[in-house]
Parts: sequence; structure tokens; C-alpha cells
Amino acid sequence: MLRSLVGSEMCIRDRLNNIHRYMLYLAILILSVKFYDVILTTKFSDGSRAISIGTLILGIESFLLLMYVTSCHAFRHLFGGGMNRWRGGLSGVFGSLYRTISKVNVHHSFWFWTSLAMVFLGDLFVLAVAEDILSDQILLEW
Repeated sequence: MLRSLVGSEMCIRDRLNNIHRYMLYLAILILSVKFYDVILTTKFSDGSRAISIGTLILGIESFLLLMYVTSCHAFRHLFGGGMNRWRGGLSGVFGSLYRTISKVNVHHSFWFWTSLAMVFLGDLFVLAVAEDILSDQILLEW
């Protein structure tokens, strides 16, 4: 038998959804810093620029985290989740974004596991370079 939610249960559910949304905003901020960090890894102290294995690892890690964050249902809610209808103009753009994000949302668990594994491998790589177990080879220099 189904029952409806009472006031306090609705309040708890709404608060948990709000926490989820606030954590999404925090993740977007952290992810933007991570992408900035990837750009900084291409610049060396002597002024030259290069792409190394570490740059590729951090770039792939950032991409996978971006896909994980953008496939979240709270992210989808930012782009038209609260609208009843998408007509022309700006709401039409939000509607098409909402539908596109909904297609990515289906694979949210895939992006979670791949980004988790890549963050783990990336941390191992950074630790190995810091401990001089591996060296960070330059692949492309300009």
C-alpha cells in the first residue's frame, strides 16, 4: 500500500536534494580549478610549454570528472528541470540542453566508476613521480 509523504518527510527529502545541489556547485568550482591546473602543467619554469604523460593523465582525469558532474540529475535540473514547458527562444535552448543532459544522465554510474579509477591511477602516478620511481616524459614540446 502506497502512502503519501507527510510534511516532515517532504522537508527532509527537500533538504537532502538541496545539499546534493550545493555539492554540485562545489564540484563545479573544484573542477574548474582542476582544468586550470591541467593548463598550468603545460608551462614550465623556463617559459617553455610542453605536454607530458602527467598532463595527459590529469587531462583525462578532468574530462572523466567533467562527464560525471554533467551527467548528474542535479546538473540537469539547472538547465530546465524546473520548467513545465520549453517554448521558443531561451527556454527552447534550455529544453534542448535538458534533453541532451538527460541522454548523458543514463550513464552516470559509468562516469562515476571510470573517473574514480582514473583519479586513483592519477594519484598513483603523481606519487610515483614525486618519489622518483617514474619520470614524467615530455611527449610534445613547443
